[in-house]
Amino acid sequence: MIKSILTCTDGSAYSETAAHYAVDLASSLRARLAGLHVLDSRLLEGPFLANVSGWIGAQPCADSLGQFRALMQENGKAMLAALADQASRKDIDLEPLEDWGHPARIILQREIHTELVVLGLRGEHADLNPELVGSTTDRVVRHSTQPCLLTPASHRPIRRLMAAYDDSAYSARALQVAIDLALSLQAPLVILSVVENGDHELAMDHADAAMKLARAHECAAAYMVAEGNVHEVILEQAEALNCDLIIAGAHGHARIRELILGSTATYLMNHTERPLLLAR
Repeated sequence: MIKSILTCTDGSAYSETAAHYAVDLASSLRARLAGLHVLDSRLLEGPFLANVSGWIGAQPCADSLGQFRALMQENGKAMLAALADQASRKDIDLEPLEDWGHPARIILQREIHTELVVLGLRGEHADLNPELVGSTTDRVVRHSTQPCLLTPASHRPIRRLMAAYDDSAYSARALQVAIDLALSLQAPLVILSVVENGDHELAMDHADAAMKLARAHECAAAYMVAEGNVHEVILEQAEALNCDLIIAGAHGHARIRELILGSTATYLMNHTERPLLLAR
């Protein structure tokens, strides 16, 4: 059972949606909630300062850099205050965290104290690269050791869950997370097994094993066996069955090393319009 959640805010629309999901889950799961804002140290380092110098025709002085840092801190405190206010409306006491450094590195350092990291799929520069996962999110997900919930641009209540299951160790962990969430949220669970290379019998075996685990936990679950490209089928079935959350393993059968995500997880990150929880 998830009892501690970390959500990260950078003031972007995506991080506001992530906060909405984090607050909802913390309320439903009765979990502790921490909100993290990272003051990006790169904004006061070489490449950025070189650009600023070019724009204004002079090297920024120490006073102006100090003022800029103070402004960053003020903005960060305002973001955390807004998040705390949002949490308080659901009787949640937010633990505000502010740190200085590289956002992805700080998040990875902080995640060891939590059981679920909630991030927007894209960040404050989403308008510049609307089809790409944010660089901070991408790096965190590739190096994280915790389950990560990645949220889209808009929020939707979680009323039905889908777990993708292929009998790999990571999909088994995803299934366990899905069962726990389904029970806690009192939401139905759809377990999806995808037929690859025409092997219907193997897909049915996977579905049967998953359903056996769900029944053992008295979880209201149904299974779906579908044929096609795994990446595409998951998204197609999530839409067709109106599932509000997709849960999958961060890696598949062919995991090579920690920083390589499974191909399915990578595809889902880049194409989903629904929240995606990657389990480890």
